[in-house]
Amino acid sequence: MKKINIKEITCPFCSLLCDDINVIHDDKRYNVHNLKNKECSKKIEAFNINKKSILLPKIGNKISTFKDAINKSKLLIKAGNEIGILNLGADVASVRSAINLTSQINANFDHINSKYFFGNMNIVQRTGYIATTLMEVKNRSDVILIFGTKIFGKVSRLTEKILFPKSSLYIKKSKKKIFLVGQFPEKDIKNIKNNSQVTNINIKIEQIPEFISLINSKDGINNLNLSDNILNKVRLSLNKSKYATAIWSSSDFFKSQVSDIIISSITKFICDLNNRTRAVCLPISGNLGDSTSIQVSTWLTGFPVRFKGVNGIFKHDREAYDVTNLILNNQIDTAIYINTLSLEKIQLNKKIKNIVIGHPRTTCSLTPDVFIPVGVPGVDASGIMFRTDNVVTLPLSPFRKLNIPSSQQVLDKMV
Repeated sequence: MKKINIKEITCPFCSLLCDDINVIHDDKRYNVHNLKNKECSKKIEAFNINKKSILLPKIGNKISTFKDAINKSKLLIKAGNEIGILNLGADVASVRSAINLTSQINANFDHINSKYFFGNMNIVQRTGYIATTLMEVKNRSDVILIFGTKIFGKVSRLTEKILFPKSSLYIKKSKKKIFLVGQFPEKDIKNIKNNSQVTNINIKIEQIPEFISLINSKDGINNLNLSDNILNKVRLSLNKSKYATAIWSSSDFFKSQVSDIIISSITKFICDLNNRTRAVCLPISGNLGDSTSIQVSTWLTGFPVRFKGVNGIFKHDREAYDVTNLILNNQIDTAIYINTLSLEKIQLNKKIKNIVIGHPRTTCSLTPDVFIPVGVPGVDASGIMFRTDNVVTLPLSPFRKLNIPSSQQVLDKMV
């Protein structure tokens, strides 16, 4: 079969939504051929069809038709008293359809990463912060502080696309100064420290507020074992900066007992910097359509996550409508999983009914009552998704032809 070269597709598997990916495919397998970043290539190619891929619906262990699988799902939904819908990654249209279904069947709706959303959301609700875009950081930022541990593993092309791009409009690559604040993996430090402008500040996550206090005041007591040279270098760089940026991913702070304090200290620090220079924040969202889910949910319901349809209206409660916990604690009798982006094994509860609407490479901890294979947005189905900075949506165009529906089409038929 003749191989086709598709240029400049948008990759949906990372919140940067890079739109410069080139693939070669033959309708059975595709390969990325223009990225030096092997981590990104592996992530994209991991969705290739193989012998374990599921391309036909199943009711229990038996192969079914799409019509019968959808009808069986509707019967399970009708028989359920309390239903939870968990979004494990979907495009705009699919989230809209999932929320419509939530309203029609009085279900609970949540996103798998909602526990991470609240880190940034708490600050927005209490004090707010000054945010920016990827392109502003790429073209204008001269001093960048990156707080965290695993951010480069989540957005592998951050260095190549944003921190040290080949070209930018207003600032040369050689003029940028990058500070890594936290306990980053050695390989990430090695990769980025090929650039002489990068300084690694190895402190524990919990020590970030104390580090910021030291940067703000030369009179503070230094209990972090950081040299005065390092601290003065950060202070001097910030004092001379024209556009400073703080970057973080709230999931890096989640295991800490002071995650809210960490994010609050960073955002307040940036606000205070604006008294003498321009400074902004760039929080990085998760890779399972987190920004897309937040935006669509907020438009349609007024709430970003954890809400319930109640006779045509929506009610929000962070604890009561936490679908992950509802599933774990047997507080619902039917769970609907929507998974078009994640390769993580879905942990199902054998004590409840499970309906999985997932891409062909989806795996589960046990056999669901119904499994309906659906296309991957940007690979098998068209769609749009929000980038991590929430100001841009990018179109997703399919290039692979599988005889399966999109998740939107399946969800619309369940109403």
